[in-house]
Amino acid sequence: MKVLKNNLFRVLIFTIVILAVLFFNLIKGMHPILDFLQYLVQKDLFWIIPLLLVVLLIFWQHNINVKEKISNERVEIFSATIRTIQDVLQNSTSSMQLLILDMKDKGIHEEIIIRAEKNIVELKKAINTLASVDPKSIKLKELNHNMSIIKMNE
Repeated sequence: MKVLKNNLFRVLIFTIVILAVLFFNLIKGMHPILDFLQYLVQKDLFWIIPLLLVVLLIFWQHNINVKEKISNERVEIFSATIRTIQDVLQNSTSSMQLLILDMKDKGIHEEIIIRAEKNIVELKKAINTLASVDPKSIKLKELNHNMSIIKMNE
């Protein structure tokens, strides 16, 4: 469905052209495409057809290359962003571990320390989930399920 959504205008134009040609062929008894091809043959300009096809193929290949290049750049940006987030989470985990050691030295209530340790476990789970993300085949629902903040206290 996404293919039709992106190319709806092109499909609409193509359909209108086909319907117009059919209308002229069936109702008016004219044959615009056949007449055009016969005109090209009479004027020795039939070589224009293969030339136009080659030009269209070149444009099509260029469009494919540009889309692929954009996709690769998005993957690189996504990967860099994920690595940055992982680094920030890893730094937070290290800071929390130091904080827990300080709290144990100061004799802070054990329940607060246990909550902090649970948060460290959740941070590590988030880091592992981010590390397992493949940007080319990402499934956002699965990622959201694995990293849901609501499930952190379970």
